[in-house]
Amino acid sequence: MAKSITPDSCIRYEPPKQGLDRKRSCTDIPCCLIFLIFIGGFVILSIFAFQEGDPKQLLHPTDSQGNLCGSGNLQDRPYVYFFDWTKCIKSVNFAANMLKGRPFVCPTTQICVQQCPNESTYFGLSNYQANRVCTYDVTATQNDNDQLVENGKCAHYILASKPLFGRCIPETLQSLANDFFQVVDNNNVTKNITDSNGQPLTRTEIGKGVKYLVDLLNLKQLSAFLVEDFTTSWKYILIALAFAAVLSFVWILLMRWLAKPVVWLGILLFIFMLGIITGFAFYEFDQLRKKNDNQILTEFKFVADANYYRTLPITWLIIGIISAILLLISILVFLALLKRLRIALAILKEASKAVGYNFFSLFWPFIPFLLQIGIFFYWAVVAIHLATAGKPIYRIVFNETLANTTNVQLGEICDPKKWNNTNGSNQQCVFWEYGYDPQVDLDSILNGTGQHFKSFIQFVNQNQWLPQLFSAFMLFWLTAFVIGFSQLVLAGIYARYYWDRERFGVPCSSLFASLFRALIFHLGTVAFGALLIAIVKLIRGILEYFEEKVKDKTGTIARCLFCCCRCCLFCLEKFLKFLNRNAYIITAIYGTGFFTSARRAFHLIVSNPLRLLVIDKVCDFLIFLGKLCITAGIGILAFFFFTRRIAQAEKYVPELHYYAVPLLLIIIGTYIIATCFFSVYSIAVDTLFICAIQDIQLHESNKDHHLMMPKGLKKVFRVQE
Repeated sequence: MAKSITPDSCIRYEPPKQGLDRKRSCTDIPCCLIFLIFIGGFVILSIFAFQEGDPKQLLHPTDSQGNLCGSGNLQDRPYVYFFDWTKCIKSVNFAANMLKGRPFVCPTTQICVQQCPNESTYFGLSNYQANRVCTYDVTATQNDNDQLVENGKCAHYILASKPLFGRCIPETLQSLANDFFQVVDNNNVTKNITDSNGQPLTRTEIGKGVKYLVDLLNLKQLSAFLVEDFTTSWKYILIALAFAAVLSFVWILLMRWLAKPVVWLGILLFIFMLGIITGFAFYEFDQLRKKNDNQILTEFKFVADANYYRTLPITWLIIGIISAILLLISILVFLALLKRLRIALAILKEASKAVGYNFFSLFWPFIPFLLQIGIFFYWAVVAIHLATAGKPIYRIVFNETLANTTNVQLGEICDPKKWNNTNGSNQQCVFWEYGYDPQVDLDSILNGTGQHFKSFIQFVNQNQWLPQLFSAFMLFWLTAFVIGFSQLVLAGIYARYYWDRERFGVPCSSLFASLFRALIFHLGTVAFGALLIAIVKLIRGILEYFEEKVKDKTGTIARCLFCCCRCCLFCLEKFLKFLNRNAYIITAIYGTGFFTSARRAFHLIVSNPLRLLVIDKVCDFLIFLGKLCITAGIGILAFFFFTRRIAQAEKYVPELHYYAVPLLLIIIGTYIIATCFFSVYSIAVDTLFICAIQDIQLHESNKDHHLMMPKGLKKVFRVQE
């Protein structure tokens, strides 16, 4: 078999056409086996998570014994009631490292109830018996309230409450006439409600105890509005996304025959739309300014309602200034790159021909896109089950600061069934979380459940952070693998088009042939490249996690170091993605392993940096402009539709709380759809570029080598036979 030598190296390169035609062998087999082993480990971890995890823990509140309210035997008791909210705000003493990020711990009895109390009362009043809240072992016939309250079986006072995320929250915090909770006694005398210590119950104390829950009221309402807007507008979102898919397809179709006019149209549309946004923003600013007596900035506040910001003149002024700056920069960039744009347009025209030779490759990116969505949802389900895996864990806490705590270790694991407060201090054994703590006897806590996983659980028990870390690593690896596999398949199609156009075959045959080669011979190579990206992403994630944990304890120098590390890792990740992409192209041509392909690709790139910058990157920029034009066009139409600015369609506009909900979903979905279509062009440009550089080097090293590049590319690279 003939060999060729490049002028810049002693590396022998096999003629690409022979590399495409020769019988292939499997590459990077060890990495492929490791990849399969890790997938097997992820499946085993998933089985463990599905068996031991319970996502209901995220949906249902828990009582003091760790029972889920509204589930199992407590199906008819969906809400949890706190006996004494004042204990939630006093000094809860335990080791700081035991908090583990828990937002709320309350050392008071918590009981699942059928409904939240609708009347306030306290121990001693006649209506207490009818409204009392007691533990599960207290029956309705037990009337000795003195003894029940003293033993902690019943709550000392009852507050009218309303449910919030399954918790009964006092509903009168915002409507009290004074700072005290008051009720009318049997003699029609208004009295203050007292807590278990006999002290008057104030709004301030209760407010502190429920603060973190009350803060969620606005979030809950906002979430309900967002969900309602989505359910109302989902049909319009699908219609807009379908229109975006059709528009992207037509755009790609036109580029097959009218590449240069379509690209120039995209550039002009981009500038035109920036001009429209700029003009519209300044017009709205002028109208709102006149309504506000020529005041630019009136009263400003942060609210959840997005419509509020639309009525502010300053909002449109900022949008107008930003869009005007982008418009000016875009015009200057286009003028500076005018000559290079012509070169990029020529290679885009050849890429259009390559895509046109295999029309079905346009639809290929949707398959890996759906695979990535499936991988993400599977990982999310596994992560949720892992986060909720385990059994109830109880710890010792105090609701007051104690002078002497030598007999009991704060935060120590305890068993509520065996708990005995021997020293008479105000300490309790309360439910803490679900999990497997190193201090817990696994034989007793498993109770026969999951015994076949016992050895695995013991390992997880000592290293509880490893399962989530491993699942995150697999998410990075699998998504990078799917992207790399898609690039390898498309590169095989367009490499065949460049080097062996006569045998390119019918449209489907080249796609299936490239898919077969990638699936049978080169899974290990794709896994190798994806592994490098996954490792860098994992390191970035760990670094950002530690930075978040220590940000309040670090100085300026440490924050700068963290920022530099994140920047370096980000650049490394981008470089590896770029190198992998070109390595897969070499693998598609020659069938070589990852290291060999990456070395060849790196050599080609380094030896032609100016060509890479002028041709490849300018083409990527023009492709990005195409995606941006489609996204902006659909986004502007959706904005005018949902804001009732299209008179003919006004009667079809649904009533929404926030029109930004469907608008953002349409913009994001449109960009993803456009990216799927245009990614075919992006890999076609990269493949043709690598093939053209390889073709030139083979011709320079061997004059007998006949250039395979089309006439259009010969003009771009300024080469002659």
